[in-house]
Amino acid sequence: MKKRMNLLKKKTAILAIAGAMAISGAAGMASVAKADSTGAKTAGIVTLSGGNTDNEKFSFSNKNSKNGYSNFRRKYNKTKVYVFPTVGPKLEYTVQGANSEKGANVVDRSDSHVIPLGVEASITNMVNERKNTYARLRMRRTVSAQVDSIGWWSPDSTRNYEVYD
Repeated sequence: MKKRMNLLKKKTAILAIAGAMAISGAAGMASVAKADSTGAKTAGIVTLSGGNTDNEKFSFSNKNSKNGYSNFRRKYNKTKVYVFPTVGPKLEYTVQGANSEKGANVVDRSDSHVIPLGVEASITNMVNERKNTYARLRMRRTVSAQVDSIGWWSPDSTRNYEVYD
């Protein structure tokens, strides 16, 4: 009887671990959220509207420098850039355009805007209109802090959120 109880405990523990891994994996996938055409957030990565609408995580170390940058990403259309800060102090965001993924001929293509945490924002920009094919975010800290700022962004949007012109 004691042997059977130990075996049952082991199986229960294994199932609990497997269940926790499945749940944490699903939560991880859900955190890579994107805004679809109805404004609802959906898990997974899908390209909509013929643009680069996949949300990519950005982070900025407020304690190490005054400025930070996201990766350059291909921008396919003239839509606004999507920004969704989720952690850390407020940052000032500027959309920059370039002619290559490595950043050839980088130039500011939007005004600078301070976007509060938890606000899904659409930044008006002139990346495509000025014949650039890549976009990135320049982030500038507004206060000194010991915590990193983290959020999501995409170069092309499926709709407009809170608009920053």
